[in-house]
Amino acid sequence: MAGVAAPTLAMLMLVDAPAPAPLALVGGPILAVGLMGVGMIGAAAAGRLWIGVLLAVLTGAGLIVLARALGMPTLPHPFSTGLAVIIASFSFAARGALFARSAGDRGWWIAVFVVAGEAAMLLTASALPGALPDWLLVLLPAQWASTAIQTALTGTGTRAASSALLALAGTAAATLLVARLWPRRWPYLVMFTTWLGLSALVWHRPGPPMPRADLAIVAAPAGPIAPIAFAPPDAATASALARIRRQLEKWPAAGEADVTQRARNLLLIAAVADLYDTEPLQSHLPLLVAAELKARLPADQRAAILAGIAADPAAGSVAARETLAELGLPANVGDETPVRNRMGLYAARLAGR
Repeated sequence: MAGVAAPTLAMLMLVDAPAPAPLALVGGPILAVGLMGVGMIGAAAAGRLWIGVLLAVLTGAGLIVLARALGMPTLPHPFSTGLAVIIASFSFAARGALFARSAGDRGWWIAVFVVAGEAAMLLTASALPGALPDWLLVLLPAQWASTAIQTALTGTGTRAASSALLALAGTAAATLLVARLWPRRWPYLVMFTTWLGLSALVWHRPGPPMPRADLAIVAAPAGPIAPIAFAPPDAATASALARIRRQLEKWPAAGEADVTQRARNLLLIAAVADLYDTEPLQSHLPLLVAAELKARLPADQRAAILAGIAADPAAGSVAARETLAELGLPANVGDETPVRNRMGLYAARLAGR
Protein backbone atom coordinates (compact mmCIF):
# COMPACT_ATOMS: atom_id res chain seq x y z
CA MET A 1 0.00 0.00 0.00
CA ALA A 2 2.84 2.41 0.86
CA GLY A 3 4.39 1.78 -2.54
CA VAL A 4 1.21 3.12 -4.14
CA ALA A 5 0.11 5.72 -1.61
CA ALA A 6 3.43 7.56 -1.23
CA PRO A 7 4.05 8.12 -4.97
CA THR A 8 0.40 9.03 -5.52
CA LEU A 9 0.53 11.59 -2.72
CA ALA A 10 3.78 13.00 -4.12
CA MET A 11 2.18 13.43 -7.56
CA LEU A 12 -0.86 15.18 -6.11
CA MET A 13 1.38 17.55 -4.15
CA LEU A 14 3.50 18.36 -7.23
CA VAL A 15 0.76 18.74 -9.82
CA ASP A 16 0.38 22.49 -9.20
CA ALA A 17 4.05 23.21 -8.54
CA PRO A 18 5.35 26.30 -10.39
CA ALA A 19 7.65 24.32 -12.66
CA PRO A 20 7.63 23.14 -16.26
CA ALA A 21 6.05 19.66 -16.25
CA PRO A 22 6.93 18.96 -12.60
CA LEU A 23 5.74 15.34 -12.77
CA ALA A 24 8.09 14.58 -15.66
CA LEU A 25 11.02 16.27 -13.91
CA VAL A 26 10.79 14.02 -10.83
CA GLY A 27 9.08 11.02 -12.39
CA GLY A 28 12.18 8.86 -12.01
CA PRO A 29 12.42 8.98 -8.20
CA ILE A 30 8.65 8.77 -7.75
CA LEU A 31 8.26 5.71 -9.96
CA ALA A 32 11.36 4.06 -8.51
CA VAL A 33 9.97 4.34 -4.97
CA GLY A 34 6.63 2.92 -6.10
CA LEU A 35 8.20 -0.03 -7.92
CA MET A 36 10.55 -0.76 -5.04
CA GLY A 37 7.86 -0.59 -2.38
CA VAL A 38 5.33 -2.78 -4.17
CA GLY A 39 7.78 -5.16 -5.85
CA MET A 40 10.05 -5.87 -2.90
CA ILE A 41 7.42 -5.97 -0.15
CA GLY A 42 4.93 -7.82 -2.37
CA ALA A 43 7.41 -10.56 -3.24
CA ALA A 44 8.58 -10.85 0.37
CA ALA A 45 5.03 -11.08 1.73
CA ALA A 46 3.82 -13.57 -0.87
CA GLY A 47 7.04 -15.55 -1.06
CA ARG A 48 6.74 -15.54 -4.86
CA LEU A 49 8.97 -13.67 -7.29
CA TRP A 50 6.37 -13.42 -10.04
CA ILE A 51 3.81 -11.85 -7.70
CA GLY A 52 6.24 -9.06 -6.82
CA VAL A 53 7.13 -8.49 -10.47
CA LEU A 54 3.49 -8.40 -11.57
CA LEU A 55 2.43 -6.06 -8.77
CA ALA A 56 5.35 -3.72 -9.44
CA VAL A 57 4.74 -3.57 -13.20
CA LEU A 58 1.03 -2.90 -12.65
CA THR A 59 1.91 -0.20 -10.12
CA GLY A 60 4.33 1.43 -12.55
CA ALA A 61 1.73 1.41 -15.32
CA GLY A 62 -0.90 2.81 -12.99
CA LEU A 63 1.36 5.61 -11.76
CA ILE A 64 2.24 6.59 -15.33
CA VAL A 65 -1.46 6.69 -16.25
CA LEU A 66 -2.14 8.83 -13.17
CA ALA A 67 0.73 11.19 -14.05
CA ARG A 68 -0.62 11.57 -17.58
CA ALA A 69 -4.09 12.30 -16.18
CA LEU A 70 -2.54 14.95 -13.92
CA GLY A 71 -0.88 16.69 -16.85
CA MET A 72 2.44 14.94 -17.52
CA PRO A 73 3.29 15.22 -21.23
CA THR A 74 3.30 12.26 -23.60
CA LEU A 75 6.12 9.79 -23.00
CA PRO A 76 8.98 10.53 -25.42
CA HIS A 77 10.32 6.97 -25.17
CA PRO A 78 7.51 4.51 -24.37
CA PHE A 79 9.65 1.44 -25.07
CA SER A 80 12.54 2.71 -22.94
CA THR A 81 10.16 3.60 -20.12
CA GLY A 82 8.54 0.17 -20.22
CA LEU A 83 11.90 -1.60 -20.32
CA ALA A 84 13.19 0.37 -17.33
CA VAL A 85 10.01 -0.35 -15.36
CA ILE A 86 10.16 -4.10 -16.11
CA ILE A 87 13.86 -4.51 -15.27
CA ALA A 88 13.52 -2.46 -12.07
CA SER A 89 10.42 -4.44 -11.04
CA PHE A 90 12.28 -7.72 -11.58
CA SER A 91 15.28 -6.50 -9.60
CA PHE A 92 13.26 -5.28 -6.62
CA ALA A 93 11.05 -8.39 -6.57
CA ALA A 94 14.18 -10.60 -6.60
CA ARG A 95 15.36 -8.99 -3.38
CA GLY A 96 11.93 -9.48 -1.83
CA ALA A 97 11.95 -13.16 -2.82
CA LEU A 98 15.33 -13.58 -1.11
CA PHE A 99 14.02 -11.98 2.08
CA ALA A 100 11.07 -14.40 2.03
CA ARG A 101 13.36 -17.38 1.52
CA SER A 102 15.90 -16.39 4.16
CA ALA A 103 13.61 -14.92 6.85
CA GLY A 104 10.32 -16.69 6.27
CA ASP A 105 7.29 -14.85 7.59
CA ARG A 106 9.49 -12.00 8.79
CA GLY A 107 10.88 -11.37 5.33
CA TRP A 108 8.41 -8.63 4.54
CA TRP A 109 9.50 -6.70 7.64
CA ILE A 110 13.06 -6.70 6.32
CA ALA A 111 11.72 -5.51 2.97
CA VAL A 112 9.86 -2.65 4.65
CA PHE A 113 13.02 -1.43 6.40
CA VAL A 114 15.11 -1.71 3.23
CA VAL A 115 12.49 0.15 1.19
CA ALA A 116 12.21 2.88 3.82
CA GLY A 117 15.97 3.39 3.95
CA GLU A 118 16.57 3.48 0.21
CA ALA A 119 13.50 5.63 -0.40
CA ALA A 120 14.67 8.16 2.19
CA MET A 121 18.09 8.44 0.56
CA LEU A 122 16.62 8.61 -2.95
CA LEU A 123 14.16 11.36 -2.06
CA THR A 124 16.85 13.28 -0.16
CA ALA A 125 19.11 13.16 -3.21
CA SER A 126 16.24 14.37 -5.39
CA ALA A 127 15.11 17.20 -3.10
CA LEU A 128 18.59 18.26 -1.93
CA PRO A 129 21.14 17.69 -4.71
CA GLY A 130 24.61 17.26 -3.29
CA ALA A 131 23.38 16.39 0.19
CA LEU A 132 24.52 12.77 -0.22
CA PRO A 133 27.90 11.75 -1.65
CA ASP A 134 27.96 10.25 -5.12
CA TRP A 135 29.78 7.14 -3.92
CA LEU A 136 26.81 6.34 -1.68
CA LEU A 137 24.18 6.88 -4.36
CA VAL A 138 25.89 4.59 -6.87
CA LEU A 139 25.47 1.74 -4.38
CA LEU A 140 21.67 2.06 -4.34
CA PRO A 141 19.53 -0.04 -6.71
CA ALA A 142 16.75 2.49 -6.14
CA GLN A 143 19.03 5.20 -7.57
CA TRP A 144 19.81 2.99 -10.56
CA ALA A 145 16.10 2.57 -11.23
CA SER A 146 15.48 6.29 -10.80
CA THR A 147 18.22 7.14 -13.31
CA ALA A 148 16.98 4.66 -15.90
CA ILE A 149 13.36 5.79 -15.64
CA GLN A 150 14.21 9.50 -15.57
CA THR A 151 16.39 9.15 -18.66
CA ALA A 152 13.43 7.58 -20.47
CA LEU A 153 11.07 10.36 -19.32
CA THR A 154 13.19 13.44 -20.08
CA GLY A 155 16.41 12.21 -21.67
CA THR A 156 17.62 10.18 -24.61
CA GLY A 157 16.27 6.74 -23.71
CA THR A 158 17.73 3.55 -22.30
CA ARG A 159 21.12 3.67 -24.04
CA ALA A 160 22.27 6.59 -21.90
CA ALA A 161 21.29 4.67 -18.78
CA SER A 162 22.57 1.26 -19.92
CA SER A 163 24.92 0.88 -16.95
CA ALA A 164 22.03 1.39 -14.50
CA LEU A 165 19.86 -1.15 -16.32
CA LEU A 166 22.71 -3.65 -16.46
CA ALA A 167 23.30 -3.17 -12.72
CA LEU A 168 19.63 -3.80 -11.95
CA ALA A 169 19.52 -6.95 -14.08
CA GLY A 170 22.86 -8.26 -12.86
CA THR A 171 22.09 -7.86 -9.17
CA ALA A 172 18.68 -9.46 -9.72
CA ALA A 173 20.32 -12.54 -11.23
CA ALA A 174 22.86 -12.79 -8.40
CA THR A 175 20.11 -12.34 -5.79
CA LEU A 176 18.00 -15.10 -7.31
CA LEU A 177 21.05 -17.39 -7.26
CA VAL A 178 21.35 -16.84 -3.49
CA ALA A 179 17.62 -17.50 -3.02
CA ARG A 180 17.76 -20.67 -5.09
CA LEU A 181 20.79 -22.10 -3.24
CA TRP A 182 19.61 -21.09 0.24
CA PRO A 183 20.67 -22.02 2.97
CA ARG A 184 24.16 -22.24 1.44
CA ARG A 185 26.17 -19.17 2.43
CA TRP A 186 28.82 -18.97 -0.28
CA PRO A 187 26.41 -17.51 -2.91
CA TYR A 188 26.27 -14.36 -0.77
CA LEU A 189 29.89 -13.74 -1.78
CA VAL A 190 28.80 -13.88 -5.42
CA MET A 191 25.90 -11.51 -4.76
CA PHE A 192 27.92 -8.88 -2.90
CA THR A 193 30.79 -9.08 -5.39
CA THR A 194 28.32 -8.59 -8.24
CA TRP A 195 26.70 -5.66 -6.43
CA LEU A 196 30.02 -3.90 -5.81
CA GLY A 197 31.27 -4.59 -9.32
CA LEU A 198 28.11 -3.23 -10.96
CA SER A 199 28.16 -0.24 -8.61
CA ALA A 200 31.66 0.48 -9.90
CA LEU A 201 30.29 0.26 -13.45
CA VAL A 202 27.62 2.83 -12.62
CA TRP A 203 30.29 5.05 -11.03
CA HIS A 204 32.47 4.98 -14.15
CA ARG A 205 29.55 5.16 -16.62
CA PRO A 206 26.93 7.30 -14.86
CA GLY A 207 23.63 8.12 -16.49
CA PRO A 208 22.57 11.68 -17.26
CA PRO A 209 22.05 13.95 -14.23
CA MET A 210 18.58 14.71 -12.98
CA PRO A 211 16.90 17.60 -14.81
CA ARG A 212 17.06 20.79 -12.76
CA ALA A 213 14.63 23.36 -14.11
CA ASP A 214 15.69 26.76 -12.76
CA LEU A 215 12.39 28.53 -12.13
CA ALA A 216 13.98 31.97 -11.72
CA ILE A 217 15.64 31.68 -15.12
CA VAL A 218 12.74 30.18 -17.06
CA ALA A 219 10.30 32.76 -15.70
CA ALA A 220 12.48 35.70 -16.73
CA PRO A 221 11.88 37.38 -20.09
CA ALA A 222 15.64 37.72 -20.60
CA GLY A 223 18.76 35.99 -19.48
CA PRO A 224 21.27 33.34 -20.53
CA ILE A 225 20.51 30.17 -22.41
CA ALA A 226 22.16 26.86 -21.71
CA PRO A 227 25.79 26.57 -22.83
CA ILE A 228 26.12 25.35 -26.40
CA ALA A 229 28.41 22.35 -26.71
CA PHE A 230 30.97 22.44 -29.51
CA ALA A 231 32.79 19.26 -28.45
CA PRO A 232 31.60 16.01 -30.06
CA PRO A 233 28.74 14.33 -28.15
CA ASP A 234 29.13 10.99 -26.42
CA ALA A 235 27.84 7.87 -28.16
CA ALA A 236 24.40 7.89 -26.53
CA THR A 237 23.82 11.58 -27.25
CA ALA A 238 25.08 11.21 -30.83
CA SER A 239 22.64 8.36 -31.36
CA ALA A 240 19.80 10.48 -29.95
CA LEU A 241 20.69 13.42 -32.19
CA ALA A 242 20.75 11.16 -35.26
CA ARG A 243 17.32 9.80 -34.33
CA ILE A 244 15.95 13.32 -33.91
CA ARG A 245 17.23 14.28 -37.38
CA ARG A 246 15.50 11.25 -38.89
CA GLN A 247 12.25 11.95 -37.07
CA LEU A 248 12.31 15.61 -38.15
CA GLU A 249 11.69 14.49 -41.70
CA LYS A 250 8.32 13.12 -40.57
CA TRP A 251 7.45 15.82 -38.01
CA PRO A 252 4.61 17.93 -39.47
CA ALA A 253 5.68 21.01 -37.49
CA ALA A 254 9.03 21.07 -39.32
CA GLY A 255 7.21 21.41 -42.63
CA GLU A 256 4.77 24.15 -41.57
CA ALA A 257 3.77 26.23 -44.59
CA ASP A 258 4.25 29.55 -42.76
CA VAL A 259 8.03 29.95 -42.56
CA THR A 260 7.92 32.08 -39.40
CA GLN A 261 5.82 29.49 -37.61
CA ARG A 262 8.15 26.79 -38.95
CA ALA A 263 11.04 28.62 -37.32
CA ARG A 264 9.17 28.84 -34.01
CA ASN A 265 8.50 25.11 -34.11
CA LEU A 266 12.17 24.31 -34.69
CA LEU A 267 13.29 26.67 -31.93
CA LEU A 268 11.02 24.82 -29.52
CA ILE A 269 13.29 21.78 -29.83
CA ALA A 270 16.08 23.66 -28.06
CA ALA A 271 13.83 25.77 -25.86
CA VAL A 272 11.98 22.91 -24.16
CA ALA A 273 15.15 20.89 -23.52
CA ASP A 274 16.74 24.01 -21.97
CA LEU A 275 13.59 24.53 -19.92
CA TYR A 276 13.97 21.06 -18.44
CA ASP A 277 17.76 21.41 -18.09
CA THR A 278 18.31 17.96 -19.59
CA GLU A 279 22.05 17.55 -19.96
CA PRO A 280 23.94 16.47 -21.96
CA LEU A 281 21.29 16.62 -24.67
CA GLN A 282 20.30 20.28 -24.20
CA SER A 283 23.81 21.53 -24.96
CA HIS A 284 23.93 19.77 -28.33
CA LEU A 285 20.43 20.55 -29.60
CA PRO A 286 21.05 24.23 -30.50
CA LEU A 287 23.54 23.26 -33.21
CA LEU A 288 21.05 20.76 -34.60
CA VAL A 289 18.36 23.46 -34.58
CA ALA A 290 20.71 25.96 -36.23
CA ALA A 291 21.39 23.47 -39.04
CA GLU A 292 17.67 22.81 -39.51
CA LEU A 293 16.88 26.54 -39.58
CA LYS A 294 19.54 27.00 -42.23
CA ALA A 295 18.16 24.13 -44.31
CA ARG A 296 14.45 24.87 -43.88
CA LEU A 297 14.22 28.67 -44.02
CA PRO A 298 14.88 30.90 -47.05
CA ALA A 299 18.40 32.26 -46.73
CA ASP A 300 17.37 35.83 -47.50
CA GLN A 301 14.64 35.79 -44.82
CA ARG A 302 16.19 33.72 -42.06
CA ALA A 303 17.87 36.51 -40.07
CA ALA A 304 14.76 38.72 -40.21
CA ILE A 305 12.48 35.85 -39.15
CA LEU A 306 14.64 35.01 -36.14
CA ALA A 307 14.99 38.66 -35.19
CA GLY A 308 11.21 39.03 -35.30
CA ILE A 309 10.69 36.01 -33.05
CA ALA A 310 13.31 37.32 -30.62
CA ALA A 311 11.61 40.72 -30.52
CA ASP A 312 8.11 39.28 -29.98
CA PRO A 313 8.19 35.74 -28.58
CA ALA A 314 4.53 36.04 -27.53
CA ALA A 315 3.41 35.99 -31.17
CA GLY A 316 2.43 32.85 -33.05
CA SER A 317 1.75 29.37 -31.69
CA VAL A 318 3.82 27.06 -29.51
CA ALA A 319 1.42 24.13 -29.86
CA ALA A 320 4.20 22.07 -31.45
CA ARG A 321 5.79 21.74 -27.99
CA GLU A 322 3.11 19.16 -27.17
CA THR A 323 4.22 16.94 -30.08
CA LEU A 324 7.96 16.88 -29.34
CA ALA A 325 7.58 13.29 -28.13
CA GLU A 326 7.36 12.37 -31.83
CA LEU A 327 11.03 13.32 -32.01
CA GLY A 328 11.94 11.37 -28.89
CA LEU A 329 12.13 14.57 -26.84
CA PRO A 330 10.19 15.52 -23.71
CA ALA A 331 7.04 17.45 -24.57
CA ASN A 332 5.80 20.54 -22.75
CA VAL A 333 2.34 21.57 -21.58
CA GLY A 334 0.86 24.18 -19.28
CA ASP A 335 1.92 27.81 -18.99
CA GLU A 336 3.35 29.04 -22.30
CA THR A 337 5.36 31.94 -20.87
CA PRO A 338 8.55 30.06 -19.86
CA VAL A 339 8.88 28.22 -23.16
CA ARG A 340 8.15 31.39 -25.15
CA ASN A 341 10.86 33.20 -23.21
CA ARG A 342 13.34 30.43 -23.98
CA MET A 343 12.25 30.38 -27.63
CA GLY A 344 12.88 34.11 -27.98
CA LEU A 345 16.33 33.84 -26.39
CA TYR A 346 17.33 31.04 -28.76
CA ALA A 347 16.04 33.00 -31.74
CA ALA A 348 18.28 35.91 -30.74
CA ARG A 349 21.30 33.66 -30.15
CA LEU A 350 20.92 31.71 -33.39
CA ALA A 351 20.09 34.73 -35.56
CA GLY A 352 23.77 35.52 -35.85
CA ARG A 353 24.89 31.98 -36.69
